[in-house]
Amino acid sequence: MQEHSPDIESPSREEDDASLVASLQAFDQAAWATLYDQHQARLWRYAYGRTGDRDVADDIVAQVFVEALESISRFRYTGKPILAWLYRIARNHLGKRFRDAKRQFPLSRAEQAAAPPDAALGTIALFKAVNRLTFSQQEIIRLRFFAGYTTREIAGVLGKSETAIYSAEVRAMAALRRHLDTSEEKISSVPDENRGVPGINRVR
Repeated sequence: MQEHSPDIESPSREEDDASLVASLQAFDQAAWATLYDQHQARLWRYAYGRTGDRDVADDIVAQVFVEALESISRFRYTGKPILAWLYRIARNHLGKRFRDAKRQFPLSRAEQAAAPPDAALGTIALFKAVNRLTFSQQEIIRLRFFAGYTTREIAGVLGKSETAIYSAEVRAMAALRRHLDTSEEKISSVPDENRGVPGINRVR
């Protein structure tokens, strides 16, 4: 009769992150490749969700990993997900971009963060609707639906419970739908030749 070996518990997220940080601080190339592969695409989508500009999103992600490399020796792992550290770096760089842009071009943040000129009108409506949410709601929407992070990951990033994040997601989505409905009413006045643009009639 075959004996069953005892179940071996898989490493926790904290153990995984602690091990990864140790390898990063030893400047292990494989560890840095793992960090990049795990987070580059989703950080890019988060940055794009904040700016609507692909070039800026590229720059922000590059700056995040450059700063991470430069500051890893000073990083102290406290149990928070390493994603929270990367998110904080990205948010700081984005904040600086917005402050610099506001000094050069004194427009509202909604105008500065509009979708790129070649975007579909429905996408422009989506960007503008997101920018009408509270900042906390904007961050949750961008992290959840632009970047694709899970509710658990967002909770770790923002230092809140999963229940609180889920409740905030529900409220943010309800508010976003209200703003999109208002946007669709405005879009209905667009000339017929523009109605075929993907996303213009159904943006959610």
